Amino acid sequence: MKRKSFSLIVVFSIVCVVLFAGQRTRQTQPSKLQQELPVTEKAAIPLLFLSSEDIRFPPQQQGDRSTAPRTIILVGDPKSEGLYVTRTLLPKGKQIIPHRHTDSRTVVVLSGTYYYGIGEEFDVQKLVPLPPGSFLTEPAGVPHFTWAKDEDVLVQTTAVGPSGTQIIPDKPSQKHP
Repeated sequence: MKRKSFSLIVVFSIVCVVLFAGQRTRQTQPSKLQQELPVTEKAAIPLLFLSSEDIRFPPQQQGDRSTAPRTIILVGDPKSEGLYVTRTLLPKGKQIIPHRHTDSRTVVVLSGTYYYGIGEEFDVQKLVPLPPGSFLTEPAGVPHFTWAKDEDVLVQTTAVGPSGTQIIPDKPSQKHP
């Protein structure tokens, strides 16, 4: 019995050393809960824990009244090969003009109503309201446009990079509300 207990203590100690030896804190988002634990050298992504308190958009600079969307990268790098996850905050009223991506994506609406349309021209009639909790896929190359019509919208995008975006030029007939 003593030998089994001793063996369990040794195994537990080794597991703790392995797990916590690789623990690092991300410089851009320090956290109590966040841990990056390299499982193997070939792991596609690290094991990562982020609480909602850890995921913060940088504040806008004082006097900046920009309506530009703000995006943070949670894991990976959209410019590199491999999985990445981003969160994008679109301020109320922000319209994203028609564009397409080189990578296929999935999007989850976390807050706000996200208006999403398919096509090469921004057309209010084609917009579909997607409330919080909605899920959509964006196949590579499909032209689309979005609008945070009534409120701020927060979306989470997951894809495999490298990523790219092609803006579709405005046509003289396009009418934005």
